[in-house]
Amino acid sequence: MTARVRSVFAGLTLGLLPLSGVQAEPDARLDAVIDALTPTIAVEAIGDITDPGRKLLALRSYLRAGDGIRDRWSWTEAEISAFQGSPAQAALLAEVEAIKAHFAAQNPGFAIYSNTRVRSLDVQIAHWNENASVGVAAEEIVSAFDAEVLSASDGDVEADRAARWLKRFRNTARAHLAAPGLTRHGRAHAIDFQISREDGTLHARADSDRIETVWRAEGWDAALAGSVAAAGPSFTGPLTNPNEPWHYDYEPTEDAEAEIGPTGADDR
Repeated sequence: MTARVRSVFAGLTLGLLPLSGVQAEPDARLDAVIDALTPTIAVEAIGDITDPGRKLLALRSYLRAGDGIRDRWSWTEAEISAFQGSPAQAALLAEVEAIKAHFAAQNPGFAIYSNTRVRSLDVQIAHWNENASVGVAAEEIVSAFDAEVLSASDGDVEADRAARWLKRFRNTARAHLAAPGLTRHGRAHAIDFQISREDGTLHARADSDRIETVWRAEGWDAALAGSVAAAGPSFTGPLTNPNEPWHYDYEPTEDAEAEIGPTGADDR
């Protein structure tokens, strides 16, 4: 986008001004929409997403999150560091180990593998930029936005209209990842449990292509759910929308949450 186009939209406030006044190419107008509507907390994340469709797909999630986006936003590196070695982390790891022990006793020859590391925002963005399902969903949303908003606007795109369209749009192709910054993995509030053999090779992976053929057909979804129910009182799940039999949300006690302590970083 040209400097002139950016200057027009630099001070745009949602719903007060139209994205108009400059005759721009469709890609420039899309950039202007994204720049105008991105919440402050998500500006850096949007800037690191590689293509307009993926940016637009993430923006839809940010707009739907509304004012609650700050409470959901992934921890900063400083917050992740503070979590390491804290009583809150110890409580999480203790429940994970209890689930693993129960599962191993009930399923000889198999074990649970879980990555308990907090998923940083940089990692989330990298996955978003690479994931094939995100790519398909991004192509669909950017094509629809071009046809229904940009092409229908005769050069003018109102911010509030664009926001309403994004919140309302439903993909037929579902992205298998949460938008960067919004996954519960980014605040140690979710764990993916995978099933491995005794030699360490993964058997039931966190892979949507294996849900019916491995997780359901071999009963690993039920086996995992049984162990979580028996030994993981702070875990709920599995996730059903999207369907992920390996994903369980973690809700620590208020005392454990308080051990991390606020940093104020989410207010930037």
